[in-house]
Amino acid sequence: MPEPADADAWFALGRAHGLARRHAEAEAAFRKAAAIRPAMREAQLNLAYALIHQRKFREAIPVLLAARKAGDRSVNDTLMVSVLSVLQDEPAGNSGPSLDLRPLGADPLVSVVIPTRDRPAMLQDALASVARQSYRNWEAIVVNDGGGKLDLPAGLASKLTAIDLGAPQGVAHARNVALRAARGAVIALLDDDDLFLPQHLETLVTGLRGSGAAFAYTRSIGVEERVAGGVREELRRGMPYEYRYSRALLLVRNLIPTATWGARRECFERCGGFDESLACAEDWDMLLRLSAAVPFHLIAALTAEIRVRPAASDNVTRRVPLRPTCELLYRRYPSAGHELIELGRRIYMDSVG
Repeated sequence: MPEPADADAWFALGRAHGLARRHAEAEAAFRKAAAIRPAMREAQLNLAYALIHQRKFREAIPVLLAARKAGDRSVNDTLMVSVLSVLQDEPAGNSGPSLDLRPLGADPLVSVVIPTRDRPAMLQDALASVARQSYRNWEAIVVNDGGGKLDLPAGLASKLTAIDLGAPQGVAHARNVALRAARGAVIALLDDDDLFLPQHLETLVTGLRGSGAAFAYTRSIGVEERVAGGVREELRRGMPYEYRYSRALLLVRNLIPTATWGARRECFERCGGFDESLACAEDWDMLLRLSAAVPFHLIAALTAEIRVRPAASDNVTRRVPLRPTCELLYRRYPSAGHELIELGRRIYMDSVG
């Protein structure tokens, strides 16, 4: 069969190969179309998508940069995926001197830190998810950040510590209060709107013990929901977060939700508590400090649900603009001239407005 003679024919052939999932052949066809007609943006974009399907993320980045237009959110999102996918394979970076950790015992106490404020039904769900854990040696420290009177399950009284702050002082302060009250060798965190799956604590303890790591985290899934008449209605589930940790990736954005964390208490003894001067992203700042001090260990099991309500006003990231905090953290933790980190930061800043 003779080869196509013009860009449109090569583009059509590339689309046909792509629909048949022959991505290498699609890549070759879109390259031909783009070479014949360099201004053919659709050929450039489809070439990038063919590369991404083959996990050739580094090759896709310059193609996407050439094809994107100002304000094109879809291309920016694809570019961000490509940048993060490359950064996750960068060396994790040097951590500080290793912590002198005693081996975890067979049944260490896990302290679950739960800040809350005026979301009683969600708090009940969060506590129920802790109560369902297959691992039984846990305590929960619930810190009421200036909300209404807590109504805690009577059946869990022996395992709960409730602290009322009286007036709102922010989630970072609430977590720090809980950390000071925690007695466990392992610290886990749970926001009042998120949920642990039943094997979460057992998975963390097993992973920390088996790896000897000071900090471990599991995978999670995002669940979009809405609340009507006090009833939570699940709308859709996203794909589980798949990125592997590297400090280079973390220097661009935070993709490790707090509900997945399991940390030896020595982590906070070395790095201190959450930064109470930050109105949001205090968890990201903590991860950046931790990642400079201790290695991170990924446990591949999916053990937590991160619940989001896009239209709700109770979401901190919707009450507080993220951009100023991003700018502050980018200044606080420089990229050391790493080109892809700088590119990722520019793309992320475009997305947060």
